[in-house]
Amino acid sequence: MTHPYLATLGMCFNTFLGLVICLDCGAAIGGQSIETHLHVIHKEESFRIDHIKLKQTLVDLQVKESFDLTNLPPNCHQIEGLHLSSDAYLCSICQHIRGTLLSIKRHHLTTHSTSPMPISWTRVVAQQLHHHNHSSYFQVIPKDTPSDNNDITTQFFISLNKNRQKAVADYDISKIDPRQVSVWLKITKWHVLVAPYDHNHLLSLVKMPIKSETMLEILAKAVNSYTLKADRAIDTLSNLALRILNSPEPL
Repeated sequence: MTHPYLATLGMCFNTFLGLVICLDCGAAIGGQSIETHLHVIHKEESFRIDHIKLKQTLVDLQVKESFDLTNLPPNCHQIEGLHLSSDAYLCSICQHIRGTLLSIKRHHLTTHSTSPMPISWTRVVAQQLHHHNHSSYFQVIPKDTPSDNNDITTQFFISLNKNRQKAVADYDISKIDPRQVSVWLKITKWHVLVAPYDHNHLLSLVKMPIKSETMLEILAKAVNSYTLKADRAIDTLSNLALRILNSPEPL
């Protein structure tokens, strides 16, 4: 389930679990853990979060703090959005699941030390609520076509873009003073795109990449270089900037 504010955080809501799903890493998160998840896992600064909107969203959706795995159905189908492990291992004695062969062997030595070590292990498809926090695995029935988190994310943002286009289309453009719209904005239409949204929140989403995000730093340099080159190449830019609006001058 998409939600306008959660979408700005790269998240959606899973109605079955009652938890928020982070589309970037495929983790289910309780309401009070969203800020911690963004800060610790994704290194996001806290100022990007609109605390009032987030609190209201949690109330509106009735987001839970946790989900009891005993409430899963006997033959649980793959839960969309959650991280999927197609190479987990099942303990034949207690049905416990671990993500690696070394881990399942360690489990056997610790929990079933009186039983001989199995020669082979059963592989299963499993999921976790939050794999970054090493939460317990549970076996699932995978989709006929293996799910791709990138596909899920793509479909999510396609849906989000449709909602954005509808918000822009339904916005009463007469609310904007035409004398405050420059020629450049008339060409790009950016003022129409951002008008329906909270401008302060949009501004908070714009920030320089952190040092660990090396690829974004490279992209920033490339965009800056391209912009400088484009400015020098457009010899009519100064003429465009000097154009006069046809709207009456303010008194």
